[in-house]
Amino acid sequence: MSATRAALALLVLLPAACSRGPSAAPSPSSAAADTSRPLPSPVPDVVARVNGQPIRIHQILPMAKAELDRVSVADRDRKKPEVLRHALQRYVDRELLLQEALARGVGADSREVDWAYDQMRREHADEAAWEEFLAGQGMDPQSFRAELRSQHTVAALLDQEVREASSGGATGPRAREEIEAALLARLRAKARIELLL
Repeated sequence: MSATRAALALLVLLPAACSRGPSAAPSPSSAAADTSRPLPSPVPDVVARVNGQPIRIHQILPMAKAELDRVSVADRDRKKPEVLRHALQRYVDRELLLQEALARGVGADSREVDWAYDQMRREHADEAAWEEFLAGQGMDPQSFRAELRSQHTVAALLDQEVREASSGGATGPRAREEIEAALLARLRAKARIELLL
């Protein structure tokens, strides 16, 4: 899947690449925690820090909402703590990848980001439909574009990792997942991750 196509599915599948494999299991920092335990009341604005970078509740809500929408209405209240914590873990993984990309100087192609934004905008016939879509994602046009840029940046990092590993013989979707899992394991091992949810 190209970085552009991956970005088009971004908000429903936020870090789609990060939701498979190792990310489904809790990281070492949260392994001992019961993900279904009750949420703190009130839920804090800052729900985690990754290498000092805060992650706010509004950043993980679109991902959690997409997952909660797939749960039966009767199970939503019971599943909400677990869903929020899984969304947070996926977002932490995405943040680790984004920080690594920026540290390496890997960036998104601005033309691809603009194209992906325009494609999503065209899917909503008028301004009211576009604003409704963005509100449903908890975003405005500026934050939506920033999220697209982040997704493309992470995709570029993963593409770079795959290219480097492919020179050693690793190829195919399975190899890509294994390469991503190994990268995330290395990043988690050296990161300062503080989960507050």
